[in-house]
Amino acid sequence: MTLLRRLLVGLIVLLGILAVVLAWLRTRAPGMEEYRAHRYEAPPQPGALTATWFGVTALLLQDGEHAILIDPFFTRPEGLLPLVLNRAIAPDETRIAAALLAARINHLDAVLVSHSHYDHAMDAGVVAKLTGAMLLGSASTANIGRGAGLPDGRIRRVEPGEPISIGRFRIRFIASRHAGASGGKPTGDITAPLRVPAHYLDYKLGGAYSILVEHPQGTVLHHGSAGWEPGALAGRHADLVFLGVALVDDLPAYLRETVDLVGARRVIPVHWDDFSRPLDQPLVPFPLIVRLDRFFADMAAQRPDVQVQTLELGKPVTLFPASVPSGAGASAPGPEMR
Repeated sequence: MTLLRRLLVGLIVLLGILAVVLAWLRTRAPGMEEYRAHRYEAPPQPGALTATWFGVTALLLQDGEHAILIDPFFTRPEGLLPLVLNRAIAPDETRIAAALLAARINHLDAVLVSHSHYDHAMDAGVVAKLTGAMLLGSASTANIGRGAGLPDGRIRRVEPGEPISIGRFRIRFIASRHAGASGGKPTGDITAPLRVPAHYLDYKLGGAYSILVEHPQGTVLHHGSAGWEPGALAGRHADLVFLGVALVDDLPAYLRETVDLVGARRVIPVHWDDFSRPLDQPLVPFPLIVRLDRFFADMAAQRPDVQVQTLELGKPVTLFPASVPSGAGASAPGPEMR
């Protein structure tokens, strides 16, 4: 047997062992009991600021007048082997359209992207195109939008700290870093319109952001990746943080630079589910890179004064019930984005 053949056989055996280990870990699904125990329930109210989570860091925020969707990711290419082999992938427009229909999303004012890896940005251009939305993000995100056929008039490259107003939403992209445990790979920028199918590694980071969303009813920080820019959130305030918990390598420092710095007293973990599985299968934590059970235990030990909550997939909730004004819900004219 030649050396090359031996190496190939060894690789196949190794991948087989890895597949068995991952399957076993999925059956255990550590953390799902805690996920269910921390479920936040607050039915939508007219005029209320609501949130709907669609897995990974995909988050819909709407207030009865305007709607924004952060990091839409409905395609979720299946299986880990294609990822390991860097195969070509593309947004599944049929799956995306079905997900939007199921969520009753007919129109969006904006699609926001926190960074341009495929699990945050691959579907963004298609979603913006289907919903009439503006696409907001980095230059790399802009090129994903162009590759999806979105015209430049529907694309806005953001500047860190720049306030963007959409109805009663006031949005800021704040410079951040990708989770340090992965080094942010693939790094770099997407420098030309990204035509699909494209390979997993073609979805380069393009810079990472925290997204601060202020609203009269409350302020939300969307922090999708478990890295940080030291001090970047100083002077900012948020009532609630949607906190990415994949690839966390220093939880105490991470909490200090995110949750503590903005003074939040509520945390909803995101980016914990296995996104190599479609959304019509039960959620499980991503094997090896997420220990959801450990996150809940560490939060109880390290931040007992912070309320950790979870959202049911695809189910809208009122984020700040006490802040919903009486008589809210009247329609308003379309947004002026500035």
